[in-house]
Amino acid sequence: MPLLLLIVMFVIQAGVWMHATHVAQAAATRAASTAAGYQSSAGAGQGAGADTLAAIGDGVLKNPQVSVTRTATEVRVEIHGTAATVVPGISWRVTAVVVRPVERWTDPGGAA
Repeated sequence: MPLLLLIVMFVIQAGVWMHATHVAQAAATRAASTAAGYQSSAGAGQGAGADTLAAIGDGVLKNPQVSVTRTATEVRVEIHGTAATVVPGISWRVTAVVVRPVERWTDPGGAA
């Protein structure tokens, strides 16, 4: 019976980890979309990611860290954290990475 209970707890832990991964992915997607916008910034993406995590991931994703890097051509967002613990002593890392091209103005006519 204890072994069966442990197996059930690990299945629940796996479900919590999957949910935390989806929360991190959603926050990374929103942060990347915000930061990749025309005339946006990495700071705007950082704020959008943090807001999303605060709204939907407060209970399931512990100690999230949002990193946004914006270059002239792309945005890279990484979110790292830990899934909430169901089985004592278990700590499963959660990582989400999203890379998007930056929206920018190009002259289709090639005017000089």
